[in-house]
Amino acid sequence: MGGRGSTSSFSSQQQPTLKKPIRNPKLHKPPQMNPIAQQVPDDSNTPVQPNALTNLSQMSDAQLAQAFTDSQNAGLPNHLDDAADITQRFVFHAGLNDKPQVLDTAAFNQFMQNNNISQSQIISRSINGGTLKTTSGGSRNLTPQDVSDMMMYSRLNYVGGKLGGQAYGAGTYFDMNGGRNTGYASGKTVTAVLNPATAKIITDRQLQQKATAFDKSHPQFAKATGGYSSSFYNNNMSVYALAMGYNVIKDATGSYHNVIDRKALVYRK
Repeated sequence: MGGRGSTSSFSSQQQPTLKKPIRNPKLHKPPQMNPIAQQVPDDSNTPVQPNALTNLSQMSDAQLAQAFTDSQNAGLPNHLDDAADITQRFVFHAGLNDKPQVLDTAAFNQFMQNNNISQSQIISRSINGGTLKTTSGGSRNLTPQDVSDMMMYSRLNYVGGKLGGQAYGAGTYFDMNGGRNTGYASGKTVTAVLNPATAKIITDRQLQQKATAFDKSHPQFAKATGGYSSSFYNNNMSVYALAMGYNVIKDATGSYHNVIDRKALVYRK
């Protein structure tokens, strides 16, 4: 599926006790929510923590190791537990992936002008529909519009890009070519820019270099994760990026962007 949202809670001082997935949640309809709001379960048991990324980057080696271990053992709501993915669990447990800004065309263009963002910096992604694992254990079909609405408006903390096969980590992929090279050539295209105030960007090459040093300075975290791995089908690049305070990984050419935290984006409605 194209990608969705994220949430949960902890600080550098105290690890949280996550609630078990809600089995019979009420449906919710947040303000300005598109029809998808009536089709997805309430995830109020997964609160976002505004300073989650900063908290992660300020943790000690022991705290990070414990946070990662706890995240992999934490229960997930059914709608997130459709595949075994270390990044999704880490994002959920850390309270990451807050909602992005969504602006109409006029406001979006003004945001670009105010922040000196050029047209060449617009990123896009094409998405197809998909399935959503429901609280009852079944599944619900989603249209491309449903997935688009989920990415922009839903509180579901789903980061997308699961089970490897991602060259720059697990997350939601954007490129500067209308999304045509993200593996979804049909469906609906969503458009955004990175928010200079919230996007913490690192290239894949920089991440590789920093991760080598990070493993040496954080031996307990390295042991817990198995050490940094950028293997195409089995990598933990996004977990390491988040641990070091970054929420966007891009390739060295700057064309592809792996967004691990929706808070880094400003969407054009």
